[in-house]
Amino acid sequence: MRVLKILQAHPEGLRAKEIAEKLALPSRLVRRSLTLLEEEGFVTLDPLSRRHLLRYPHPFLSLPEPPDDPLFYQDLTERAFWRTGFRAYALTVRPWGLHLEATSGNRGQQLWPFGEGESITPHAHASAEGRAILAYLREEALRAHLHRFPPRPLTPYTPQSVAEVLSRLEEARRLGFARARGEVIPERCGLAVPLRAGTGEAFGALGLSLPLGRTCALEEPANARACRRCLDLVPILKEVVGEVWPFSEA
Repeated sequence: MRVLKILQAHPEGLRAKEIAEKLALPSRLVRRSLTLLEEEGFVTLDPLSRRHLLRYPHPFLSLPEPPDDPLFYQDLTERAFWRTGFRAYALTVRPWGLHLEATSGNRGQQLWPFGEGESITPHAHASAEGRAILAYLREEALRAHLHRFPPRPLTPYTPQSVAEVLSRLEEARRLGFARARGEVIPERCGLAVPLRAGTGEAFGALGLSLPLGRTCALEEPANARACRRCLDLVPILKEVVGEVWPFSEA
């Protein structure tokens, strides 16, 4: 119970040594407790950060299992990159949270902004890929995510309240794609479409990183000079998804 409580207080996870230090317990006892909690489905291990954390989004909620094939995601991102010219990303929902499966692009194109081993799950409210997933989670799973990872500012454009995040997710459902304008990186836009299971829930997302336009055609439809990249690129992303994973559109 003490291990569960400390992990609840640190939603991005802790390494076993950190847990032992915070609880003033022997490392052997903590590791044994973590093994038991993992076997019971309460705790999981992030393979990138090597941190232990409560199962995402909540130990008693299950989510669709994504295809466990790295080539599947690499195929998605390579097709998206070659057809658009913009760096592409594929994210999935895993027991430890949102997980970057693959990315494709030119060497000079900016990579994912988060450092090695840094969790991207707390930033889902600000990224297009994260919103494309959150918009198609079950209501109880979405509530669990927002309770565990309340929105926080990353740039001046990031939504900072649950109401703002819910409004962005409603927009994503209405449009059939998610967008983010300078909310993770001030000078970049994000565009993403969901990867959906047969139940309609999202198990992942395919997205692009784009330069930030001065104005957006979705926000200023009467402005002939507004950026229309999202509207032009969404059909391409959906076409790629339909080729590799037709269940999403069905």
